[in-house]
Amino acid sequence: LLAQLMNMLSLVHAILTALIVAGVKLDPRAWLLRYATAALGPYFTFGMGYFLVTLSFVFAYVFFLPLFLFGAVLTTALCLLLFKLVMPWLKAKEQEDQDALAKYEQDIQEAAGEGRFSWCNGRWAKQWCGNAVCGLPRFTRAQLREVLWWFDAGDEQGQFNIIMLGVLFPFGMPLLASELARGEETEITKSFTDLYDMMRVAILA
Repeated sequence: LLAQLMNMLSLVHAILTALIVAGVKLDPRAWLLRYATAALGPYFTFGMGYFLVTLSFVFAYVFFLPLFLFGAVLTTALCLLLFKLVMPWLKAKEQEDQDALAKYEQDIQEAAGEGRFSWCNGRWAKQWCGNAVCGLPRFTRAQLREVLWWFDAGDEQGQFNIIMLGVLFPFGMPLLASELARGEETEITKSFTDLYDMMRVAILA
């Protein structure tokens, strides 16, 4: 039922988009919100009422909380490994890898310019094979930088906010309340709005 309702909302969104393209003046967000409230409101209202009246939240607390904690703790450990160990190590090795790559490109150009075909040039083949074998860690680090660049979480405060509010959200509610009480909600929202697209998707997931 929920899947059908969401599909219906997507069709409504398509209709609203077509009306805008046709020149009809309307606010698609406002109309989509009204339609979503009318379509999903009763189901969520009755569902939450049933959830509270039957004391199902007690079962949910006992059953789902350990599952949540298991996934949240593993995700937090992965984030700390990524933010505190892997990314700093890659940044520390970046200049060294660039210098080694520049030296290899210079050597290979000099070897290829000796006037012989590359495939029978012993010096060229030695340089190429040496880079293919010894340069594998450098190549791996370069690929990791290309991928993990999308998952950069900013400074230490931003990383802390993402872990507490994005991964351990129920336990991060006191932090959120204290930040809001001090009027620093801009710093909290900035931790999420400054993220790259892939990191936003990861946080939402």
